[in-house]
Amino acid sequence: MKKRFFQILLLLIFPIILTWGLWTSSAAALTKEQSLLGEAWRIVNLAYVDDSFNHQNWWFKRQKLMKKPLKTREETYSTIQEMLASLEDPFTRLLKPQQYRNLQVDTSGELTGVGLQIALDSQTGELIVISPLEGSPAETAGIQAGDRVVKIDGHPTTEFSLDEAANRMRGAVGSSVVLTILKESSDQPQDIKIIRAQIEINPVYAKLKSNPETGPIGYIRLSQFNANATTEVSQAVKSFEEQGAIGYVLDLRNNPGGLLQAGVEIGRLWLDEGTIVYTVNR
Repeated sequence: MKKRFFQILLLLIFPIILTWGLWTSSAAALTKEQSLLGEAWRIVNLAYVDDSFNHQNWWFKRQKLMKKPLKTREETYSTIQEMLASLEDPFTRLLKPQQYRNLQVDTSGELTGVGLQIALDSQTGELIVISPLEGSPAETAGIQAGDRVVKIDGHPTTEFSLDEAANRMRGAVGSSVVLTILKESSDQPQDIKIIRAQIEINPVYAKLKSNPETGPIGYIRLSQFNANATTEVSQAVKSFEEQGAIGYVLDLRNNPGGLLQAGVEIGRLWLDEGTIVYTVNR
């Protein structure tokens, strides 16, 4: 009986050891690029809200992509983007290192450049101006919301991604860039030379507007939820309260978004209790 039990135990242990050996040797054999792909897969596997992963076998997706001969970092990035695209979720995407740094700059409240908020026209591939930052070189040059940036230093913007275009407009203080602008009211684009500057992004324009029928109304235009947004809006609200404002208009037109926490904190200025935003997980 003991001999039989010992044989059964060996039969059970041997496959486990064999499987563990194969797994560890496989893990050890992963290249740097495969490891990066595997880490991206793991993050989604642990945190993604839809545990069906858009009705697909997420493990098989990993195994299939791991068989690709990933030789360069760009190939790895492309494979990660392919993997994320299979989720069909526009809010789950890869930010490459430069794109992440751009995001940090955009939401930091300070940048060096011309001071334009831009978007990409999905139909023409051209850059559309969402809004020039108040007091920026772009605003001083007369660039307005709705204008199209056709070229940057002579290069068509259709050749660039949104991040590449933003990088080309940034630069050292005092350096220049030539933007070819097509205005909505014109058929001919014009070249505008702009000198880059250090721009502190104050996303708030505030004004107390008198209304003889109802009383003073505080008007606040918020252009972006950046790192300065909560402080600037709070100061505007406090100033309006001291002047007897009985109501507020919060103007979010042309606001491209920004930091979630800033949005929550600004919402809390008016909502004393209750849920402002919540996340759903598995």
